[in-house]
Amino acid sequence: MLEAAQTIFTKKGFENASVEDISAAAGYTRGAFYSNFGGKTELFIELLRRSHAGVKLEFDRIFEIAPDIATLEAGIIQYYSQLYRDDLCGVLWMEAKLLAIRDVKFRNKLNIFLTEKRAEIMDFLHRFSARTGVAPLAPAEVLAVGLMSLAEGVSFAHRVDPQRVNCKLAEAALAWFGRCALFGPPPESQTESESATPAAGDL
Repeated sequence: MLEAAQTIFTKKGFENASVEDISAAAGYTRGAFYSNFGGKTELFIELLRRSHAGVKLEFDRIFEIAPDIATLEAGIIQYYSQLYRDDLCGVLWMEAKLLAIRDVKFRNKLNIFLTEKRAEIMDFLHRFSARTGVAPLAPAEVLAVGLMSLAEGVSFAHRVDPQRVNCKLAEAALAWFGRCALFGPPPESQTESESATPAAGDL
């Protein structure tokens, strides 16, 4: 049911998707839908929770298996720079933000979840700082909001204009800003070497 809903919401948008669409795509009846979910909104929030849980699980895995700080830093930046690649989840979050602007009730429910999400990211940032010995360059809440917004913004830019904001540029932007947020600006020589604009065909 969740997988069917994710596909339907991505193709049609939340408002145009019906319970019947989702149930039929999943091979269930309307009654089966309501025996599991109170409505589309509850299911949508659950999809967003599942998306975030997958990301959190991967960050935690990197944190736990990294044998040293250099590997930990590289693993986190590499994974963060590729978050935009998840087409279905990226579009799902865009849909959720647009819906929250239009629908106050949904916005209130989404904001409860987003508060929990920010708290989890802040906790990870505190653990990361404690393990690496790198003092946070800004309050954890500021970093959490910035890193979340950057990932969503780059994902949006890539989907709207994939020829100019191609994969190479999207990943370079996320890697550079993510590294700056966690470790501070790189040396000037490294900044210059990474500043070349990738060719439009580098997809």
